[in-house]
Amino acid sequence: MKNILFLIIFFLITNFSAQKPVLHDLKDPKMHAGCYIHGKNNPVANLSEDEGALFNLNGKDEIFPSIKGTKEYPEAFGNKIYKIYIRETKSVKDGESCIENKVYSIKIIYKKKAYFYSKKGMCGC
Repeated sequence: MKNILFLIIFFLITNFSAQKPVLHDLKDPKMHAGCYIHGKNNPVANLSEDEGALFNLNGKDEIFPSIKGTKEYPEAFGNKIYKIYIRETKSVKDGESCIENKVYSIKIIYKKKAYFYSKKGMCGC
């Protein structure tokens, strides 16, 4: 009986201990014409890299290759640990410039759980 109780407690602790993924500011955002998701001081994502998108989820900048999106989230990137789905929810042109301010809805799948974020960003030339 003690073992069953221990297993139940262990399962509950490990099940709820998964931390929500954090989108950290990029250390080197590789700023050029393209789309970015804003962070505190630097972008948290560069969506315009040739190989995919640049994110920092583990304390280092990492390229996430493009993967198949969904009907709801047409842009998607992923690796063995994370699947990141992105859709644009709002876009406003910034006056006469070529810059568009955007709001993105982001869904990150981590350890079979979905985490949702809403972040501002921009696309420009």
